[in-house]
Amino acid sequence: MLKKLRHVIGCAAALAIITAFGLPQVFALGFRNPDQDARATGQGEAFVAQADDASAIYYNPGGLTQIQGTEITSGGMVDFPEAHLKGTGPGGQMNDMAFLPHLYISTDFGLTNSPWRVGLGFNVPFGQAADYSRNGPFRYIVTSASLAVFNIEPTVAFKVNDHLSLGAGLNIYEATTDLRQHVAIPIPGAPDGQFHFYGDGLSFGATAGLMYKITPQHTVGVVYRSPFTVGFDGNASLNTELGTQAKSAHSSINFPQSVAGGYAFRPIKKLKLEVDIEWTNWEPLHSVVLHAPGTSFDGTTIPFNWQDSFFYEFGAEYEINDQWTVRAGYIYSDNTVPNSTFSPSVPDSNRQVFSVGLGYALTKRYNVDVVYQHSYSQNRTVDNGTAADGVWESHGDAVIFTSSMKF
Repeated sequence: MLKKLRHVIGCAAALAIITAFGLPQVFALGFRNPDQDARATGQGEAFVAQADDASAIYYNPGGLTQIQGTEITSGGMVDFPEAHLKGTGPGGQMNDMAFLPHLYISTDFGLTNSPWRVGLGFNVPFGQAADYSRNGPFRYIVTSASLAVFNIEPTVAFKVNDHLSLGAGLNIYEATTDLRQHVAIPIPGAPDGQFHFYGDGLSFGATAGLMYKITPQHTVGVVYRSPFTVGFDGNASLNTELGTQAKSAHSSINFPQSVAGGYAFRPIKKLKLEVDIEWTNWEPLHSVVLHAPGTSFDGTTIPFNWQDSFFYEFGAEYEINDQWTVRAGYIYSDNTVPNSTFSPSVPDSNRQVFSVGLGYALTKRYNVDVVYQHSYSQNRTVDNGTAADGVWESHGDAVIFTSSMKF
């Protein structure tokens, strides 16, 4: 009996680790958050070859050289995702609201003729939250969980000549995760056990960008974000009628590198068009191991085997007059998670995303942008021998707002 109990607890802990590092707000992106500024999101994230506000710190640091003076840009994304397994009712549904902030500061320190620009950014490029019913079909996989990777990014950019600009940033990542789930105890009539894991960690990465203005009407851009690994140090505990196991615990996860390239075309002064392609290298995320010496779940290895994915992004911006600007965008993104490792924590599928936005300049120095985004995922049939088997449906709605001040 004790041997069987140990096996059950170990399997439950394995499922918990999957949950800790894969919590959806957006689907078909793994646990990546690409929406980091309203102007860019309004154009379907096709912004690499424009990057003409302080959010260039994220989208393409080379674009900072286009900004004169000092600019402070801040805002956030309010996300309303929904995913459910057909036929399971409310217990198999996830629809938690999330908020993801962003802040960017760029300045030339008043040296308007200088080729140098510096900036500082803050955003949440990875991580989400999930909350399923405590009595639902996935309670032995996940009840509640959260993951947040905060990025602080000091950045510098240099204008080589009238055509070429380069930029680079240091990414300082602070990450936290917290999860809870039930554990079935193989004793007749025994209530479920409760598993809890909490951990945090620090890591570093880099971002580099290039922007090349072929002519005033044609621009190309490239941005590269390096991979990084976060080691999560914290505590894991399992409470059952048989007692409590509590121990310091550690696990680590490899976050992906990515490359995006874009081409922007301005056929007339008031109109911008752009198309981008972005590759995210999920393939190195093979597995995650939980280390908690002296516990039944020490050494549990979890397969991910995620696959690389592409975003195909298209966007347009039109300046109606000196005050009003309209934007529209479209994204198609590939599925990341294979059938063999599918989990309710990451109900990934091929996805289409549509966005529309408005910008309003209150003054020459202050403007606001608001975007509505709708995502629709292709229905996905899962058959991997878990409680997640069946047809999954998911979609999402989000509002992104950003305000900018120049002085």
